[in-house]
This record gives sequence, C-alpha cells and structure tokens, in this order.
Amino acid sequence: NTKQSTWDGLHHWAAQSISFQRKVRAFQEIQWENQQQSITSTMMKKLINECLEPEIIELKHMQGTAKVLEIIEKIYIARCQQCNHHSSTIIHNIVLRRLHEYGGTKQRLSQLLDEEQQRELEYELEEERQLAQPLSSKPCCPRLNTEIIQLCDINSQVMNLARLSNVFHPLPHAFTGIKFFKQCQPNSWPSNFWISTEFQRVTETKLISLDPFMRPPRWIIVYRNQHIIFITAFEANWLMVYLTSKSPVTTLRLLLPRVKRFQSIFVNTPTLTVPSLIGISNRIIPYFIANEWLVQLFVFNGTRYFDIVDEQTAYCQCLSLCPQPRTSIEKAAFGKGWIAVDEFVSDSNHRRCLSINQARFTLNPLTFVKQLIENRNNFQAPLLSHVGSIIRNSFKTYGTINE
Repeated sequence: NTKQSTWDGLHHWAAQSISFQRKVRAFQEIQWENQQQSITSTMMKKLINECLEPEIIELKHMQGTAKVLEIIEKIYIARCQQCNHHSSTIIHNIVLRRLHEYGGTKQRLSQLLDEEQQRELEYELEEERQLAQPLSSKPCCPRLNTEIIQLCDINSQVMNLARLSNVFHPLPHAFTGIKFFKQCQPNSWPSNFWISTEFQRVTETKLISLDPFMRPPRWIIVYRNQHIIFITAFEANWLMVYLTSKSPVTTLRLLLPRVKRFQSIFVNTPTLTVPSLIGISNRIIPYFIANEWLVQLFVFNGTRYFDIVDEQTAYCQCLSLCPQPRTSIEKAAFGKGWIAVDEFVSDSNHRRCLSINQARFTLNPLTFVKQLIENRNNFQAPLLSHVGSIIRNSFKTYGTINE
C-alpha cells in the first residue's frame, strides 16, 4: 500500500508541476527594470493568460494522448508536449530526473485521470436521449380579495366560508392539476381546513402539469379558533397590518415543515402569532392547534420529523397505520391479516379493535403521502427520518430521538 501510494503521489506530483512551471515561467517573462516599475494592464493580462488554466477544456486535451499503457515518465513528457505554454527548464529537468529514478517500469493508462475514473469511462455506454423541454409558464399576478381582509373583523358574524367559493376552497382543492389528485381522498380531510383561491392559483399557463408549481404551505389563518385557512405570503403580508391590534380569536401563524430533529415549526409558539397570545385578557383562552389537527397539517406540508411521541402516535392514527414495534395485541392482529404488510389497517372494525380511533383515510394513503413528500422536498423521505421510516420501512423510530 505504501509503495502504491508513493507511486500514485509521484505521478500526480509530476502532473501538478506542469502548472507550477507555467506560472514560474510567466513571472520570469516579465521585464523588470527596477523595484519602482509600475505594472501595466497589458503585462497583467499576459501574466494571467500564462498562469491560469482555460475555463473550457476539450475532453481529448484533458485526457492526453491515446489510451495506452505507459510509464509515468513518458506520460509526463507527452503531457508537456501537449501543453501550449512554455515550461521552466530547470524544474522540468528536476522532475524528469526524479521520475526516472523512482518511477520504475510500472505502467498506467496515459490519461491523467485516476484509475476509478478510467474504469468509469472505459465501461460507460453512450446513450442518446430526447427530452421534451418544459413549456414556459407565466406566474399569476398576486391579488388581495376583500373577503380575506374581512377575516380580521372580530365584530362581525362568523363568515360562511363554503358560500364564498370564489375566495375559499376546501383543502383538497390545493391538489387540483397535480398528478396525484385522485389519490388525495378529498373526503378524508377535515371540513374546517381551507385554502384561499390565491393559494392554489400559481401560474396562468394552461395545459401544463402543476406538479412543479405546487405552492409550499407556510402561512395559515386560524379563523375564530374554528377554521384553518392556508394563504399566500402576499395575503399574509397584508393581514399582519390588520391583525396586529385585534383580539387573538383570529390569528395569523407561520407553519414550517419539520425537516430536521428538534426544529421549531412556530405554529403553536405564543410569541410568534399575530396578534401575540402573550399578555391577552384572562377571559380569552389561548388557542393551540391540537395534535389531531396538527398531524394532518404535517401530511399536507411534508413534515419528516416529530417533536413528541404523541405526534407520532397521532400521525399513525391519522393514516390508519400500525407500524412496528407492535404490542402483543397488534402482533396477533398482524398474524390474522388485519394489518397489511405495509402496516395499513383497512377494515373499520379492525381499526376499532386496535384503538385506531382517529383514522382519516379509509383507503391506503401511503402512495399519496410518499408522492406528496417527494413533491414538497424534491426527494423521498429519508429512511432515517421519523416519517420516512414509518411510510417506507413500516417502523416507528421516534424512540431513538434522544440518542
């Protein structure tokens, strides 16, 4: 191993010396008259051209001569001949002498790449592909509907959001135009989860897939502590002004997906709501989103980690999953076929026997959840994440969070 490392190092040392020789020769070419001589722009341009590697190198120039086995001394000589720059004669002779003394007769491929790269190039198959270029898209111009501002009016009656279909839609409407829209099970989402029309309206271009344009869910309005409405950042920016001095029965909140352990998602942080839940009247009870609703928001925004074990339990309940490790009752149920291999419990009676009382999805949602997480994060949920382990490996891993 030591001999091989020394031999490889000698080869790379010789290759790097070519660059060093070029720089030394470039500085030697400068005609110095005295120490006070000023350097002109012409001299600097010439120095740069002589010192720097070209930004674009043809593959045949980078690899050197024909692909044949040669000793490293001859590889070095061939590379010097290929180089268009003048080299330092003194350093060149020293490198040649060192290669002659220690290079030996061992051969390698004449290209300047290492052996692993050579193997990849040697066996790489040329493949021609024709890819359709995506159509250009025009973003929608943001707008603010008056009904959005009316959400801030605490003195008026509670708005009937279902009747304002030009401004508010049930949450599954966010999947309109998305390839997995049919798998989202629209009737499985809570009736008090909404999106604004602007939240779903992203691009004006028609007849294209909206998968790349699915808006990240970041801002929500908790309206009268009854409804959760996803809005755009543009709408949230306006509502901050109207909600600052209002009663906290309607609050603007930031909801972040938890993409790493111990990360705050802000949605239930009292000091970060608008208006703040700190210092409110004793007659008003601060409203915090319960885990039962929170985990459904986790499904929607592509969260990958849990903060407490109750979130993990509620998440599995919501998706009607019974992953490992299982209790003795759950193991017996798995043996009877009540629990599928992918951990989904489809029968309502079996769910009741297994105390899965908060199930929202009656059909297997795993394919939908995987696709949604991949859309939100641009990659699959990692197996080491809490959610990734559940939906891909059928295993709860929250117990390792403190390790």
